[in-house]
Amino acid sequence: MIVSRRGTVLGLSFLLTGCGIPSMAPTSVELLQRQDPDWEVYRVKATPRVVQVLAKYQEPGFPPPFQLANYTPNVNLKPGDTVGVTVYENSGQPLFGTSVPPLMTGVPGQAAPQASTLPLQIVEADGTITIPYVGRVRVAGRTPAQAAALIQGGLDKETVRPQVVVSLVNNASNTVSVGGEVNKAGLMPLTLRGERLLDTIAWAGGPKWPAIQVDVRLMRGGTVASVPLQQVMASPADNVVARPNDSITLVRNPRTYVVMGATQKVSSFTFEYERVTLAEALAQAGGGIDMISNLRGIYLFRMEPGPFARRVMTADPAAVDETYIKNRSAVLEGSPATPVIYQVDLTQADGYFVAQQIRLRDKDVILVTTAEATQFLKIMQVVRSITGAYYDITRSTNF
Repeated sequence: MIVSRRGTVLGLSFLLTGCGIPSMAPTSVELLQRQDPDWEVYRVKATPRVVQVLAKYQEPGFPPPFQLANYTPNVNLKPGDTVGVTVYENSGQPLFGTSVPPLMTGVPGQAAPQASTLPLQIVEADGTITIPYVGRVRVAGRTPAQAAALIQGGLDKETVRPQVVVSLVNNASNTVSVGGEVNKAGLMPLTLRGERLLDTIAWAGGPKWPAIQVDVRLMRGGTVASVPLQQVMASPADNVVARPNDSITLVRNPRTYVVMGATQKVSSFTFEYERVTLAEALAQAGGGIDMISNLRGIYLFRMEPGPFARRVMTADPAAVDETYIKNRSAVLEGSPATPVIYQVDLTQADGYFVAQQIRLRDKDVILVTTAEATQFLKIMQVVRSITGAYYDITRSTNF
């Protein structure tokens, strides 16, 4: 009976040790030993030189075609615009309206010009409007002043010294569409001032959500690009000039980061402010767990643009883990997105200054690894529980 119970206890111990000891996060050794041959990952220690390069990172803005440095706003008439035409005549018998005694100007023998306003007209699809005694006049592509001069030239042979004024009543074709997460969606008319994205958003009553949670999506022709509203507010180059027929949409897109591993709170957090540092993120998660967290192994996982990843690697070559790189030339060639792991050591005083300088970005992942001694302590706890069970079994057998 005693041998059987001893065999049972030993078999249980081998079963537990064979299954492995579970943990809430990998240790640094386990993390760095994992290598997928199809997944090129680069590990960089967050040194002062590396942090200086990271501080200079700028989010990609609108592509160059959206900048339109040579674009000049105009109010040229286009099909669909509504225009008004007023004709001033100096003759006694006006072409437009009824015959009335001429008003005097106060100057003996000089009559005041008579004004006649024609009904409002919409510029036709062929770009023309109809003027009595002149016929069809092509005004599309001309400013109101140029259109007035053209009409006036057609009336010169019909009346004495006519003066014509063309006014733009409804600028339907020179508008932009503003919608999405705004307080007042609609079509905004453009002027010679050259309204920019922030002007259109202000016209629409501003965003419904905090700027940090909103993207500006600009559709121009067959091209669509999105930039965070916070970046448009901070970067004049991204506050581009609106063009006719642009579609501007505000989209809610909360930015998040994830804290995992041996922390008090494993969760996904939303950016509440424009700037959130690595130190603030760790504090938001409640910090590490006593006797479990490895403060020497704090890792930030991030997908870096290829060109920027090269700048990081070359800033401090000594900070790059050469043993972790299978093909160093690959990072020098660059790629659209390069996975980089930044390591921060919080057991040293300068590590906290580094953590204060590293600014988080959308979809960053922070991992707090488990201390190597934690696994040993867990094994000892399992062994102690097994030996305790063995002691209880043998003691009960003796009795």
